[in-house]
Amino acid sequence: MRARVLVLALCVTGLGGCVLGPDYQRPDTPLPAAWKEPSASTAAIPDAWWKLFGDDELDHHVTATLAANQDLAGALARFDQSRALLGVARADQYPDVSFAPGYSRARTSGSIDNRFPVLETTVWQAPVELAYEVDLWGRVRRSVEAAGADLQGSADAIAAVRLSLAAATVSTYLSLRSSDREIDVLARTVGVREDELKLADRRARAGVVGDLDVLRARADLSQTRADLADARRRRDNLEHALAVLEARNAAEFSVATVAWTPHVPDVPAGLPSTLLEHRPDVASDERALAAASARIGVAKTAFFPSVSLTASGGFVSPRLSDLTNSQSEVWSFGPVVNLPIFEGGRNRARLEGAEAAYRGAEAKWRQTGITAFQEVQDALTDTTWLRERGTALDATVDASTAAAKLSRSRYDRGLAGYFEVVDSERQALNTQRAAIENDQQRLLAAVSLIKALGGGWKEGDAVPRQPEATAAASP
Repeated sequence: MRARVLVLALCVTGLGGCVLGPDYQRPDTPLPAAWKEPSASTAAIPDAWWKLFGDDELDHHVTATLAANQDLAGALARFDQSRALLGVARADQYPDVSFAPGYSRARTSGSIDNRFPVLETTVWQAPVELAYEVDLWGRVRRSVEAAGADLQGSADAIAAVRLSLAAATVSTYLSLRSSDREIDVLARTVGVREDELKLADRRARAGVVGDLDVLRARADLSQTRADLADARRRRDNLEHALAVLEARNAAEFSVATVAWTPHVPDVPAGLPSTLLEHRPDVASDERALAAASARIGVAKTAFFPSVSLTASGGFVSPRLSDLTNSQSEVWSFGPVVNLPIFEGGRNRARLEGAEAAYRGAEAKWRQTGITAFQEVQDALTDTTWLRERGTALDATVDASTAAAKLSRSRYDRGLAGYFEVVDSERQALNTQRAAIENDQQRLLAAVSLIKALGGGWKEGDAVPRQPEATAAASP
């Protein structure tokens, strides 16, 4: 008997070699041959790419964000969930075995027609049951394939969240430091405006100049103070945003003002043909596409018969002492075949839904790739023209500063009116602020370019995890 059971099991298992549904292949997509702006550097972007900006405090803030940010913690949890679901799918590859011991005491009724009189029975049982679905058409294998692709996609999504958080932290910090530069210029200008107002007031009292010069000096001072207050407001908001990225309370978080000089790194753009291999968001969408392809195969298996092998064995006895007696042994074995005859179009609808999900996933993957090329090209364009604009602004700052000094000298000698001084100094201040803003935009363009290029990530990288200290501190 055991030999026949073994032969039958091997024969039925051997039928499980057919796998329905399409075998996934990554769709082709057109790639540009080169970027509009050539890259002078061919070096690879490092994993810790934020170190390119040469700021130790920036390194500290990025590390803090990647250790504590709750968006990253959520992505890690989704990865763990996908890994567990893969384990669930893989479990269907093996038989279910259960042990269900039981005891029952029963009595038949003596008040109804019955062939037998009142009967009391006692049953002790210790059965072992086995059930196994023969994967004839690849339903289980396609399910495992889909769950595996989901797991890989979750890993890539972690890298995408990590890259986005690092870029947001770097951009926020660099914007904050640019605000510090602007605040410093405005604060020094307020001091100059206060001295000018005092001087104009003394000259007006002496009858050298009229009240108009005093009013203009007071208005200019008030405007500069208003600009300084607005710059400090924006700086505080950036500080609050940085606190949120690091999962800190904004009311208890501060970043000290320090003397800071911007450093704009040269970012290697690489070749367009390799971009999609260095973008974790593209990779995550591609894995979602692979999972959708596998689920088409799962849907197709519902149109075909399914075969399950069931077996049970154990002992049944009216007395516990005789439970393991050879006469108490029971067993059964047999296949169960389920033939789909009529299901109201459910299977057809599920297949159509799976195919539509695949088309949607493919469209999303293609759109993510197109957007990736646009983001790189935009960042390269910004880098090129902001550098050229910065050169022109530096020359403008030099000229306007010299003009302001000359106007002040002419005013002191009585050769020019105060309006000329106000106009030239206002122009000098505006060009300085424009130069600071352009430096900030160049820094942010470098961050955008690094993010658009994938931040040093590549397919096959290990799943980044948060430090153990952070996990231990979590509730």
